[in-house]
Amino acid sequence: MENKEETPEKPASPENYDKEEWEKLKQRSTVFAIDKGKEMGVPQEELDRFAQDVIACETESQNYGLVYRFRKNMGIGTEEELKAAGEQAYKFFLESGDSGSAMSIAEDIYGKDSDEWRRANEVNEAEWKKTMEGEERELNVTISKDATFTDLFNAIDAIKKEEVSDAFEEELWDNFDSRIVEEVLAFRDVQANKATTTKIVDFFKERGYSQSDIPALLPIKFKRERKKKI
Repeated sequence: MENKEETPEKPASPENYDKEEWEKLKQRSTVFAIDKGKEMGVPQEELDRFAQDVIACETESQNYGLVYRFRKNMGIGTEEELKAAGEQAYKFFLESGDSGSAMSIAEDIYGKDSDEWRRANEVNEAEWKKTMEGEERELNVTISKDATFTDLFNAIDAIKKEEVSDAFEEELWDNFDSRIVEEVLAFRDVQANKATTTKIVDFFKERGYSQSDIPALLPIKFKRERKKKI
């Protein structure tokens, strides 16, 4: 009796996947599409082609940070290609003023002890300082040197920013004793009538503070007086 050779099973066709669903996935996502595509049985060649299309499209759109993270998270390309993508993203973020992202990329690519990371950190600190100074200027209330407490509270209310009122009270509590704080806050309600005749400079001068001390201790700026023409 002749022994019949067993016919080996044919491998599953690489085309045996839902192409319509794969096309929908590619329109909706990137990383998720590749992960799902692997589960669906999408051929590796097709996955690689899609990944390269994503990289080319996002690079053209200058989404260098996305390209770097996409390569890194999906393990696409060589170490040299990943580093090149990171360097491109770092330079772009630094030049566009996104120093926080530049710091993150620099730590990945160059390390936290690198000149690149220190440079991004210096820019980030400078930007933060500039922002804080801008916010501080926004919270300053500008009044005349002979303004009363009524004038002050009206100026605060006119700005319509809760942060201004909060900043004023915080600075009061931080820089003056409770007796002075309570006196000032009383001008808002129980001493409202007295507030209309009590000048701010005179009030603090009687308690040992000069006119120049007031802007240093409270979010208040005095208007510059125009010199009268002779």
